Amino acid sequence: MSLSSLMLQSCEGCLPFKTLTQLSGRLAQAKMGAFTTLLIKNFIQTFNINLEECANPDPAAYATFNDFFIRKLKEGVRPVAQDCKAVCPADGTMGASGMVKEGTLIQAKGIDYALIDLVGGDRQDAALFEEGGYATVYLSPSNYHRVHMPLKATLLRTVHIPGKLYPVGQRNITGMPGLYTKNERLVCFFDCEGATLALILVGAALVGSIGTVWDGTVIRTEQVARQDLRERRLTLERGAEMGHFKYGSTVIVLWPSSLGRCRAELTPGTTVQMGQALVV
Repeated sequence: MSLSSLMLQSCEGCLPFKTLTQLSGRLAQAKMGAFTTLLIKNFIQTFNINLEECANPDPAAYATFNDFFIRKLKEGVRPVAQDCKAVCPADGTMGASGMVKEGTLIQAKGIDYALIDLVGGDRQDAALFEEGGYATVYLSPSNYHRVHMPLKATLLRTVHIPGKLYPVGQRNITGMPGLYTKNERLVCFFDCEGATLALILVGAALVGSIGTVWDGTVIRTEQVARQDLRERRLTLERGAEMGHFKYGSTVIVLWPSSLGRCRAELTPGTTVQMGQALVV
């Protein structure tokens, strides 16, 4: 284990990220009138938020900080590409991408992690994506925080995996092996014309909650929770909203090899927006 990894894990003991996350979540959800507006204005200035993209650009119109954080965008400001196999699910920064090899994905240069651990320990779930593709998008606090569908697909099931809430910034990605398999995450499986697509929403420090359009805020549990949702018969179109984060985090997309490969230009560190071509 590297020194930086050891230091990060040690910090969980003396600086409990879960406790801090709970506290920040309560503050972000509190209705504090003028003080909430002040917090939002400070956030806008600090992170250079483009209000012209917002469906409602008035900071005072948001009752809580979270309402602003998961703000909607104006219609049409994120065109959804049609000349590709799948589109980017979120605004953010590209992390590692590629094809799954021998059950292994790349977290960062020199750091790998296991597919089976990522999806919750089920070998059948992992087998769906063996030799398939993956792409990682990191959302910083400055990004738009709603997550959208890469392509038209029907909801099958979800797996909520409890875990730590380590920060997922670049320093930690390159310093802690298996970071994405240590943190809390929600794995959402979809059927797309007989093949399976997965969107994995990874929690992190100060992420107040993960939410979906079908069940709202995900209830955090101490055990792995599997939910069969086929009876909902919920089909979401390409570019349709499927969930959100209440603070920065990471989305990992998994797809079968038959779908194609991630665009070569989308190297780690590339800025991406929801709706642009991802898989070709």
